[in-house]
Amino acid sequence: MPQFSPSVAAMASPTRLLAYIGGTTDQDGSTFVSVEIFPISLGVRGHAAGEALPGATQVRRSDLMEAMSVPSGPQPADLRRRMVDQSGAPPSGDAQPPVPPPGTAESAEPPTESPEPRRTRPSASFVPLPKAEIGLCATISVCVMGYMLYCAYRFSQDHKEQLKVADLAPGWTILGRKKDIHDIEWREWTKRMRTSFPLYYLGQVVLGAVTGRLLPKAKFPLYGLYGVVSLAICLGWRPAGVVLLQAAVTFALARLRRPALVWGFTIIVMTTIFIEPGYSWHYNLVPSYAKYLIYMVTLTLSCLRGVSFAMEFCRETEPNPAGYSLLDLLAYNFYWPLLTSGPIICYNSFREQRSSQDNDQTGLQNLPMVLWGLVRLLFWFLSVEVFLHYFYIHAVCDRVGVLRKASVFTLYGLIYAHVQFFHVKYVVFYGLGSTLARLDGISAPPQPRCVATVYQFADMWRSFDPGLYKWLVRYIYWPLGGSRSGLPRQIAASIATFVFVYYWHGASQNLFVWTALQFFGVLLETLARRFMRMPAVRELEMRHLSVESSRRLRTFLNTGPFVALMISNLVFLTSPQVGAHYATMLGRPLVALQTGTVLFCMAQWTVEIRRQVPLT
Repeated sequence: MPQFSPSVAAMASPTRLLAYIGGTTDQDGSTFVSVEIFPISLGVRGHAAGEALPGATQVRRSDLMEAMSVPSGPQPADLRRRMVDQSGAPPSGDAQPPVPPPGTAESAEPPTESPEPRRTRPSASFVPLPKAEIGLCATISVCVMGYMLYCAYRFSQDHKEQLKVADLAPGWTILGRKKDIHDIEWREWTKRMRTSFPLYYLGQVVLGAVTGRLLPKAKFPLYGLYGVVSLAICLGWRPAGVVLLQAAVTFALARLRRPALVWGFTIIVMTTIFIEPGYSWHYNLVPSYAKYLIYMVTLTLSCLRGVSFAMEFCRETEPNPAGYSLLDLLAYNFYWPLLTSGPIICYNSFREQRSSQDNDQTGLQNLPMVLWGLVRLLFWFLSVEVFLHYFYIHAVCDRVGVLRKASVFTLYGLIYAHVQFFHVKYVVFYGLGSTLARLDGISAPPQPRCVATVYQFADMWRSFDPGLYKWLVRYIYWPLGGSRSGLPRQIAASIATFVFVYYWHGASQNLFVWTALQFFGVLLETLARRFMRMPAVRELEMRHLSVESSRRLRTFLNTGPFVALMISNLVFLTSPQVGAHYATMLGRPLVALQTGTVLFCMAQWTVEIRRQVPLT
């Protein structure tokens, strides 16, 4: 990391700005400094000592120090430590928080000026603990996770005769075992990959290679046409026509620059998907349930893309901005790698990346990365297939009567295996399209982050499906005020966001319980952060607790939300009955003590992993 020069930072109290000072010396002996001034909440950006900063202004160091009422010359170490911004960020060394996007700051107003610099210290979440303590937490976590998975394996094998016959099918001959086929998404996706479906991806790759060389300007418009035709061949012309009609109507409404009309039409389309008689009408458009699943996912993703295109168009100030024609929408909405499985990518990002590809960039330089990505996806695909031959987690969780016989650690193992399966499943689902999109220079949102490194509600939303998270924030949360207009508006925006999530996913009973738990979890975390940032609380914490003790306390307090997060995800993946059974078991004092201890160790280990390998 670049080292800062001795004169590192000074705070201009009258203007609440932070200035980074890099020293240079003129021929006459006068000291000049490179100064970059930026809002105090952003923290210091690292530059090498003596290096001129981008856009920096050269001024005399003595003049600057006089204007800022800071003595010139070497500064004592204790004074330098006090020259920090009001947010408590140290001048160098520690990792700085990322710059929040517009509308996400907790407050638009800077804190009240204080004559004396406020006492500060590094963030408790990123303070290292003794290696022996972290080693103990890691050992307990690994041993408990291994034992839980073993219990889950033994339980699923011992009770396989009590499971539904339809949930188990003959597996690979080489393994000589039955396979859990209860998860319909994985079952139908693997069937799809064994048919002609991969040929559609191959056709997209060939089309891109040819048009990229011969007709680079027409590549993405031809992608839109290719997506429509491929969807019609795959599902039939009627369901493909519905998706095309939905996109066309959204485009027409967007041209009116009336966001309310776009939202109203989108809600109507989603209502017809889940509520009779619309459900039956959609179901009868396709010949099989497997193709119905593809059709539903495609149509619901098309609704998100339509809203994204329309909202971006409404934000443009020009009457007819470039990049917003019907062909542009079709190229975005029917881009085959992301059409039937996702992930969702906002139109502003897609348009920017597509525009760069129009300038003689084909994305073929990403071919080695694409091939390596496909190898990784094949590994994860085979891992999941082998996993389902030994862990009948879906079939077991579908039989609540059988599940009630499970011990505490067996239940933990089933939950952990269930969540990890869901994570890897979407790594494969999202990964295939995202990897192939790199051939066109399109960087889709990152793949889902490992759930073992997530123990907070907000982190789960940010990390598991970053594409959907960005879409929700950009088109619902921010427009409704977000955190810019005070806590009541922030809560209202959060409610609207979770209501849409509930409705878009299918508006079922388990989805209602899941979204309600998720909302209250995020709300409690938000209130807790605000409470911990209160000056009196911060002062009390600094006075009576070391930063190491603060980290332990915060991690301990997070075990409660950790449990609630597990229950909510269990409800989402299985049923409210399974979640209720788990919550009932937690009511036993010994079980609660065991759970709290294990989760505390896992959370401390997770914090340490994220401290050493920041997850962005």
